Amino acid sequence: NNVQDEKVFLITSGRYRTFECFHHLPQLEKLYIFDSFQELNDTKHQTLKYDIIQNINNLYKQLQDDIELCEIDFVSLTVVSPLSQDISLSSKLTKQQASFLFGQMIKEIISRLKFESSSKDVLVDFCRMHYINNDEQLCVIDEFAKYYRPNKVLWWLTNRCFISKILNRVQRTREIDIIYKFGFLIKQANIQLNRLYEENASLMKTISVVYRGKTMSHTEFNTTIKNNCGGFLSFTNFLITTNNKKVAIDFVDRRLAMHPDMTGILFEIDIDQTLFNEKNPFALLKDADMNKDEICFYISTVFRIESVEQTTNDVMVKWLVKLKLINDNDQQLLHILAPTRNPDIHTNQGYFLGKLLIDIEEYRRAEQVLFGLLEDPNFRSQPRRLVRLHNGLADIYTCKNEYIKALDHYQQALQMSLTYLSSDHPDLAPKYKAIGDNYLNQQDYIHALENYEKAIELLKKDTSQVNFDIMNDLQIHVHKAKQLIKTNE
Repeated sequence: NNVQDEKVFLITSGRYRTFECFHHLPQLEKLYIFDSFQELNDTKHQTLKYDIIQNINNLYKQLQDDIELCEIDFVSLTVVSPLSQDISLSSKLTKQQASFLFGQMIKEIISRLKFESSSKDVLVDFCRMHYINNDEQLCVIDEFAKYYRPNKVLWWLTNRCFISKILNRVQRTREIDIIYKFGFLIKQANIQLNRLYEENASLMKTISVVYRGKTMSHTEFNTTIKNNCGGFLSFTNFLITTNNKKVAIDFVDRRLAMHPDMTGILFEIDIDQTLFNEKNPFALLKDADMNKDEICFYISTVFRIESVEQTTNDVMVKWLVKLKLINDNDQQLLHILAPTRNPDIHTNQGYFLGKLLIDIEEYRRAEQVLFGLLEDPNFRSQPRRLVRLHNGLADIYTCKNEYIKALDHYQQALQMSLTYLSSDHPDLAPKYKAIGDNYLNQQDYIHALENYEKAIELLKKDTSQVNFDIMNDLQIHVHKAKQLIKTNE
């Protein structure tokens, strides 16, 4: 029940009726009943993923195959509507908008970073700690530490070892500090994809369509893809595709055999060679170290969803989703991505990534990021940055209904604001409003009323740009607080 970011492969033994409690758990990828002679003929439990295995070697082989399929399928994607024209990182975003911008902003940040020669050692030390009890992976990490060279980066990223496992996880879970540790690899992969594209230019000209299979829950498919035809779609990690349609279909069939309650998707990707650009490269994985009929796209490459069609193959129903690689100069996309390229955003990138995590409702991750920044001397010496951090933490605690903690951070934001704003400055009004809201949530109506009235007083002084919507909202809150005070007298 406590597993949130990963899938569980559960090995157990005993009578089948004791496993009914696992049936509803979304984190359960598959159940293995080891050394059981119980017949499983109850059709009521057909969606429970199980294998009965009596030989330990067979179990090991089956686990390897199932884990590999799961890891391939467990890559996350984000979608944003092309109608999302007025996106501002300073305002509240939808989860879809924030998720899409988070991936694009990470890509933008990594492209701007300069990495030290010690970056590989930092990553190796982290990975050794991560796999401290896994001798097999520790041997691979030692090999990486000794023999890694930048021209080998795609080989390491596309082989199923500690690098692809951790990177796929942290791109999905948005663990910013770990993503940064992989930053030098991601940047070197960009360079090598550009190199491979040039080296395999003649072969690339023969490829116009590639394929990728995936499964999703029905609900996720409908909300993310089916209802966003014409929207922009991006896979958050490196996307490995094949030019063999049958390989992609076979992958979907194997996943649906394990999870018949899921939606099978075949992505058909149209790659217009004229749209190739160095910032978002793609390439055929063929060189002295690799000989694969696969095309790898750089992280968070953006495609347009051209169409979504239902298809039938034998008895299995799948969805054919046609994607088109789009130009980086696409005006709709540029408008959506404009906030991620704002110089102010990159001066305060940690805060804005934290803010996006709040909008995605990843409060635990956002809290870690913002508290980490509070310890940064560069932030502690700049009052305006500290105000943003305290506002962000206060927003997190408000969303979690932890109003006492939220109030503390809003009050700290107010006190810090007073170090560079006069006490009657109208920009203080939202802070008094937020403090009033927190008092109201704690049923402290007298203090709520005091802060609402203070906010109104400040707004009235700013005759040049009175926001009547905000003023009316405050008047409603004042009336509500007065009524509650009267009721409690």
